[in-house]
Amino acid sequence: MIGFLAAAMALASVLPAQALAVGPDPGIDMVAGNVYALNASGSWLYVGGKIRDVRDPNNKNLCAATNLVRFDEATGQGDCSFLPAIPSPVEGIAVIGDFVYVGGDFGLLRVDVTTGQVDPTFNPGVGNTVHTVLAAPDGSGVYIGGSFHNVGTVNRGNLAFIATDGTLGSWNPTADDVVRQLRWSPAGYIVASGHFERVNGNFDQSIAEIEPDGSVNTSFSPDIPEVGAMTCFDTAPTATVVYAACGQKHNFMAAFDATTGAKIWRTMLGGNGESAALATVGDQTELFVGGHFGTRDPTSMPCGTTFLHGILEADPATGEPDCTFDPHPVPDTHNLTGGWVLEAANGHLWLGGKFGKIDDVKHHGIARWTL
Repeated sequence: MIGFLAAAMALASVLPAQALAVGPDPGIDMVAGNVYALNASGSWLYVGGKIRDVRDPNNKNLCAATNLVRFDEATGQGDCSFLPAIPSPVEGIAVIGDFVYVGGDFGLLRVDVTTGQVDPTFNPGVGNTVHTVLAAPDGSGVYIGGSFHNVGTVNRGNLAFIATDGTLGSWNPTADDVVRQLRWSPAGYIVASGHFERVNGNFDQSIAEIEPDGSVNTSFSPDIPEVGAMTCFDTAPTATVVYAACGQKHNFMAAFDATTGAKIWRTMLGGNGESAALATVGDQTELFVGGHFGTRDPTSMPCGTTFLHGILEADPATGEPDCTFDPHPVPDTHNLTGGWVLEAANGHLWLGGKFGKIDDVKHHGIARWTL
């Protein structure tokens, strides 16, 4: 209860939302294909997905690509000197030192940041799909989550730690179903989200808090009443609040007390919530959520006199969307289109997913806003 009251008091002090300019930054390069993962590291934004080309702002091909590319984060220009050959779509990315670690249905690979070559000496032997990759703060390796039951010959339940030399670590929490995303909390633990109901036997419907030693915060159980087919695709944790983007059985974004999991607010969405990020706009923090709300049915997300499509900005204190921030990714009559991943870095907000335009301007697969 103390944690819940502290979180509520902190949120109560947040000012009304400050919206970004509706239109994304002009002059940003694009990709041909769908973007499933973003990771900003230093001056680069690494972009993963089902990608076949890097394109200029006029939609002209600059170079062929195979599922992993990078952009100059400041200028928004694609780097045609970095063109790894990844065998299938990239779903998770983390950068440590001289290597980019990428996950997908191929398991886990790492790529040299200078040459763009896949490292043939790195063979962790993950048995199935890796959806998310999270770097350890000390650079010792990566935490992975996905849909796998072994690493090499060792059992692992959808979660594992792989050292930079490719060996399996002792970190061994077990999720009973698919893990979609791993995020660091400022409090020093990992927030896992996905399709699971239990981690290490603790009831953690779709979201769990896992310590670096592999133990689970058993006092945290998110107030999500739906048991069964429910997925939280992403979270944006603070020290006191876990913001979540969820869908599949019910589509919503929500805020939970980080100590207990008590619901602070929940806002229903007209389609899956699939990505979440906190970013500073003006002099305050705003919550951004992406998904395919308002893209299958363009009238499914009414907001005042407008409709929201694929990305929204909300007040972190209340979950109330800002109706003045209404970019319109298209197509808007197809399921599973819209904003699937978000990354806030260096004064920018990046959106990746499956879209060809935002309003009437070409933005294939990726777009950037200056905060």
